[in-house]
Amino acid sequence: MERNPATGAPSAAYAAWVDTAWEGFHEKPATAEQLEQLLQAEVCDGRVLTGVFDDSRPTELVDALTPVATYASFTRTMNLGAKLLPAHLITMVTVRPTHRRRGILRKLLSTDLSEAKDAGFALAVLTATEATIYGRFGFGRATEQQVLELDVRGAVDFHAAATGSVVQLAPAKLADIAPEIFARFHESQRGSIGRQESYTRMATGAWGDEQPEPDTKLRAAVYLDAHGVIQGYVTHAFAGWESTPPTLKVRDLVAATSQSRRELLRFLANLDLVERVTVPMVTANDPLTWALVDPSRISYTQRQHGLWVRVLDVVAAFEAREYRGSGTFTLQVQDPLSLVAGTYRFTLTEGTASIGLLENPEPADASCEVTALGPLLLGACTVTDLVVAGLLKPASPAASATLGSLLDLPGLPHAINGF
Repeated sequence: MERNPATGAPSAAYAAWVDTAWEGFHEKPATAEQLEQLLQAEVCDGRVLTGVFDDSRPTELVDALTPVATYASFTRTMNLGAKLLPAHLITMVTVRPTHRRRGILRKLLSTDLSEAKDAGFALAVLTATEATIYGRFGFGRATEQQVLELDVRGAVDFHAAATGSVVQLAPAKLADIAPEIFARFHESQRGSIGRQESYTRMATGAWGDEQPEPDTKLRAAVYLDAHGVIQGYVTHAFAGWESTPPTLKVRDLVAATSQSRRELLRFLANLDLVERVTVPMVTANDPLTWALVDPSRISYTQRQHGLWVRVLDVVAAFEAREYRGSGTFTLQVQDPLSLVAGTYRFTLTEGTASIGLLENPEPADASCEVTALGPLLLGACTVTDLVVAGLLKPASPAASATLGSLLDLPGLPHAINGF
């Protein structure tokens, strides 16, 4: 992430890296201003960018600065229930089709995961465009997301009476508000992942939701509780008169309390000249259906996997998790990368875990591949679900019941952003 010493503009090497990464996601080359915006944001994020180069390509056909693969990483925290834990985030992974099946991805990921573990990270996290790629590296699906569609034709009635107030404001006013509200949400929601700089820029309209350039269509509102404290915000944009039915698209909705989320949705349902409101990044068990008098107004589309988690340190990761009650069990983990392989004893006392790696492994109460640790860590499903799926193998029905009583958690982990 260098600058040209003569002009101060992003370097040609940085531009080539970005254009290669964007090409991997079928985006057109970045403009000079977009490169400047991206460079600023990535410096704020503390990203590490990696490129893989092929020196055998003819330079009269291909610029030597153009990589054949890209890879980026940075650090944010993840909410594991009992505490926030630093996580190694991986993004912008691309390999050109001319260089597939040469071991590039395996080398990049295995090296990076090993270095992340050595640096003290307990987990690595990524979002996957293709669900079948990352399981072989130990990543397990930990969250899901979908788009909520709300039919707002006519009055939308809620069971609860309206409380507090909503104030519409210029998106630029969210510069300080948005990060503070998200921080409060992040501290309370299991599965939440810390946000990068681009989210503040998108909340203020400095960036659009697809490109790092100003978004003049964006509108914003905040919710204030009965004491005048801001508890949530929403940004949204009209999809255009050609949309059928006329649709308002929520770009970002962040609520520090469940009440503020409900009231922001009530506000959106009352906007004129709109027949449908869409809300992205919604959890699979969204509570809004219980808030409406007529739940048939809600439908869901585009359900898909969200965050994938790779445990790098079983002890540190699982001691940051929530539990139920007291008890003990042992878990044997198989790991093809040998980062967390072994048998671990879990000693739980009133919901708090003490975990140790056994030097002389004994027959375990259950065993699993490392891919099962991600959903098990976040409580993405029940122990029974993992057993039925074949991802967790208990030694006996009694052992399965014991694990379920200690590990199963209410609700689902949820993240409202990707990276």
